[in-house]
Amino acid sequence: MTFRTARILVVALTLAGCATPAPHPQKRAEPFPPTEQVEGLRLPFDAYTLSLSGLYTVANAQDLLTRECMAARGEAWEIIERPTDLADLRNRRRYGVIEPGIAEHFGYHVPEGLLTPGDIEQRYDARDRVLSETQTAALSGAGGCTAEAVTRLRPARKPDRKVDQGLVERLSQQSLVDSQGRPEVKQALGKWRDCLREWGFSYPGPFAAMSDPAWWTTEAAPPSESERAVAVADVRCKERTGLVARWYVAETALQQAEIRRRPAYFQALGLGLADELAAAEAVSPPGR
Repeated sequence: MTFRTARILVVALTLAGCATPAPHPQKRAEPFPPTEQVEGLRLPFDAYTLSLSGLYTVANAQDLLTRECMAARGEAWEIIERPTDLADLRNRRRYGVIEPGIAEHFGYHVPEGLLTPGDIEQRYDARDRVLSETQTAALSGAGGCTAEAVTRLRPARKPDRKVDQGLVERLSQQSLVDSQGRPEVKQALGKWRDCLREWGFSYPGPFAAMSDPAWWTTEAAPPSESERAVAVADVRCKERTGLVARWYVAETALQQAEIRRRPAYFQALGLGLADELAAAEAVSPPGR
């Protein structure tokens, strides 16, 4: 089995692909069933950004438009038909590793299929490997088919939708940082550190444990026994101290306060998101 370090979901969707449409997939089995805690991690800002299913909806539409453009230029394009009925687990790793089974078997590594469907990842890689020079040329640049598909999917923004779409991502990162300074989270982090020392390990916080250079000597290196041991202790100490629950509550409060502070911004962001999904679904209807 190969392992991949965490990949930002958007990267997993960049430059989708095309060929003849594949048959509709059967209901896919979840290789790593999420815990109840994972399923409950829904943050206020989530309503204003695309889930993986939403990203796949947009990518499916992009694929269809890219194939149309490529055909007009005498080139083929393989379509990757992505599922759009996935559970929203975008915060699965927001607070580090929190699932005992994942920690025990994979340490801090992200097993293929945990954050995005493994078969979709494999199809991206397979398509990229066989792109010809003429296909790449037709796709690339300001006048390429990729840019054309993106432009056609981007509805004309109405005045009440013109906002900085990147701001919500910056605010999201800030809430993750700021929440660690809340008294209840600081207290839980202190107890987490004490607990970790009982296991024989010492890290200032979960992210420091996860990013220990010893775990990432090479991209392809599987998780070591030491890494798995630290990850298991990390998760067990999170459970004992209630760290994730306290962290999540604190961050939820911060995000809710930000939404109240910027009502016009978040309203415009929500309307723009709805426009984007509607444009994609017009090209590639759900369940087509």
